[in-house]
Amino acid sequence: MTDLHSSSPTDDSALTISRVGDFTLGWGESLVWDGVRNRLYFVDCAVNALHWLDDGATTPQTLVMPSLATCVVLTPDGSLVAVLDDGLHRVDPDDRSIDFLSPYPDAIGGRCNDACADLDGNIITGKLNLGADPGSAWQYSTSGSWTLLDDDISNTNGPAALTIDGQSTLIVGDTAAHYYAYDYDAAAATVGPRRVFGDVTDLAGSPDGSTVDADGALWCALVLGGSQLARFTPAGFDRSIALDVTNPTDVTFGGPALDRLYVTSIGGDGELDGALLVVDGLDVSGRTEPRAHLT
Repeated sequence: MTDLHSSSPTDDSALTISRVGDFTLGWGESLVWDGVRNRLYFVDCAVNALHWLDDGATTPQTLVMPSLATCVVLTPDGSLVAVLDDGLHRVDPDDRSIDFLSPYPDAIGGRCNDACADLDGNIITGKLNLGADPGSAWQYSTSGSWTLLDDDISNTNGPAALTIDGQSTLIVGDTAAHYYAYDYDAAAATVGPRRVFGDVTDLAGSPDGSTVDADGALWCALVLGGSQLARFTPAGFDRSIALDVTNPTDVTFGGPALDRLYVTSIGGDGELDGALLVVDGLDVSGRTEPRAHLT
């Protein structure tokens, strides 16, 4: 791991941002830490590949996917749900099996992009658009049914589920807008009126992947030239971390103590564009990632 630089966040603790390994991704995405296996998963959308690093490793293992994998979600048995061109697939990286799970509903009008598990084991995902085109966010339930949540999300990115002041809450980012929050009833697959949770109006970049920390704040990768991570709390923007990559795409806490913040990015002209980075020295850790429960 190469130490790049240190900086000081708002609490004056020293941060160290390092490169993990010497590999470069074409379009890195979908970071998730499997605390059972001590394994970090991520994808490279440019080559349809699922990668993973077992704890301490710096050279990734790889499973080539049958189509563009934009996201993977953990399940309790250690397999993954992968978001591919034609629908959701169950993937077991260890036995290298890929099994079809569900097609997308026709009403999506295309394929899905980013995804997460909610706190009840359902999957939250939504339409992939590369521009500000019509899109929507959906729940794929533990029983295998699809339900529309929001018909006005152009490109679903950075979904997350958490509890805020005792209220079950869903967050969905839209690359063409902001990160939105909703009161959320997982069993009924319904959401209340949306509100802006992460306002990026005054920040460089646009919403991409996100993760929730142990204090219930949302860490966000700001793509499209953002070169930074932003942290939002229910009170609004909290702080940012500048990065030496042009387009960070996703972020997750990992390591046995969930105290390391990993970042993927898109390859480009910069020396570190496409590198996997890790931020150490933060004064906050992550939470255990929710898992999708599938019948």
